[in-house]
Amino acid sequence: MTFKVILIELKRPKQISSKQAPWKACLPFVDNPRASLIHRPRSGSTYNIHKKPHIAVSFWCGYTVTASDSHLSFVSAPPDGSILCEKCEANAVKNGLPTADELAGKHVHKGRTVAVVTCCSGVKDGSE
Repeated sequence: MTFKVILIELKRPKQISSKQAPWKACLPFVDNPRASLIHRPRSGSTYNIHKKPHIAVSFWCGYTVTASDSHLSFVSAPPDGSILCEKCEANAVKNGLPTADELAGKHVHKGRTVAVVTCCSGVKDGSE
């Protein structure tokens, strides 16, 4: 069985500091076990500001994460049963990137999360 690793070219951040090293490419999906969706990276950088370097990754949906530990996993395909952020997918494809299905070589589930009020019965949208 042959496994092909595909790196995607990343966008360069608009502003770059002297302690920032922008990435040129990475694997096409980011799995964050602290989140419910898989995301598609748009840009990434390593920062050497503190004693321990940390990273920042921006996604096609507009969400950004920072990490000084290794809780983010960059993967060639989303894990089975996971859900890819539909906004990331739509924006990435709109900007000329291959679809998630093409990159992963299989069907990738797309979706979104929804906030739900849990403290008050009968309230659906946060209004009283």
